[in-house]
Amino acid sequence: EGHTWAVDGLAFLSDGRRIVSGSWDQSLIIWDVIAGEVEKKLTVGHTRDIRSVAMAPNGSVFASGSEDGTLRLWDGSTGNEVGEPIDIHSRDSQGVWGLAFSPDSQRVATIGNHTVQIWDVLTRALLTGPLHVPGGGDYTVAFSHDGSRIAADAGGGGIRVWHSVTGEVIFDFLKGHINAAVTWSGFTPDEKQLVTACKLGGTICRWDMESGALIGKPLTGHSKSILDGVLSHDGNTLVTASQDQTVRFWDLKTGNQKSHFLQHQSFAHCVALSRDGSLLAIGCFDGKVYIWDMKAIKAG
Repeated sequence: EGHTWAVDGLAFLSDGRRIVSGSWDQSLIIWDVIAGEVEKKLTVGHTRDIRSVAMAPNGSVFASGSEDGTLRLWDGSTGNEVGEPIDIHSRDSQGVWGLAFSPDSQRVATIGNHTVQIWDVLTRALLTGPLHVPGGGDYTVAFSHDGSRIAADAGGGGIRVWHSVTGEVIFDFLKGHINAAVTWSGFTPDEKQLVTACKLGGTICRWDMESGALIGKPLTGHSKSILDGVLSHDGNTLVTASQDQTVRFWDLKTGNQKSHFLQHQSFAHCVALSRDGSLLAIGCFDGKVYIWDMKAIKAG
């Protein structure tokens, strides 16, 4: 049995042959990508909708965040829960909507209840924060590739960037979107750009990380909200999932949308790329998970 409700988080396991998906049905599922079958279903843990899933870069653990206000860590090979959950927010708050691991896999950042917090993966100690999100943002948090900076949804169509250790604000409020939540963010591998996507209007913005200036005009193409995104490993291509039921591909060097896109029968809720970039996973509002061969997409 697969999911019975929306898939809101996806991550490839380190072997590239399995993925883990998190759903509003409160379960996590580890899938065998090749066979297309459920390998393990984790139903004991979260007590409310799962809103985020992230894999540690070293493959040791993956994390899940939920509306129950907890962050849980799971063994990256067996899927067994590792230690006790971290109780981040009360059940009456908005829970844990976004997750990100630091590049060295030693820290995990959470966003929810209008705050960003950074935790030690091994000891579960709070290292940095709570960092205040000025406009009440809750959707996305991302580490830079050197681990020194962290970006988060700041509400009102803006993004805030901090030093990830000291909590010092680097860019207070970068605003290029209309007044709506920034639902996804990611730093390019060369650290020169931060890319963001917006819930309303479906726009994409690129930011210069030296000056904080908006690069060019916001990119448009989706007819409804962008719900998630993922950067290719070379940082040249952005893949976005949208409420308009499409997954679209963007050339970040030119700012142009690529000609190919994927049409689904339900909201495209979340996306993930395998480590070698060969496979794209898409989680949808109807509870289904799709796996695409990236070479076949480009050829098509």
